[in-house]
Amino acid sequence: MYEIVYHRFVVQKDLKKIPKGNQKKILRSIHKKLKTHPEAFGKPLFGELKGYYRLRIDPYRVIYRIEKEKILVFIIHIGLRKDFLAYIESAKRLGLM
Repeated sequence: MYEIVYHRFVVQKDLKKIPKGNQKKILRSIHKKLKTHPEAFGKPLFGELKGYYRLRIDPYRVIYRIEKEKILVFIIHIGLRKDFLAYIESAKRLGLM
């Protein structure tokens, strides 16, 4: 099983913008899907975020990276799917912008 690790801004900023009920649903989905088969449930990204994946959970998008050698999934960002800024914010957090 993969270990799930969250970027500090996911905890400090992203989750605080999401209603409590949705937070629980998102975290349950992350742990249910990404702990066992992170590649199967996500869709690979491209461009500056090549090597990263996105997972759709209702109106939310989770951006993450899989580190197979460490058996780890690193959650970079959680935000609304309609908000394209999720990709920009993810790139900023990774120092790509």
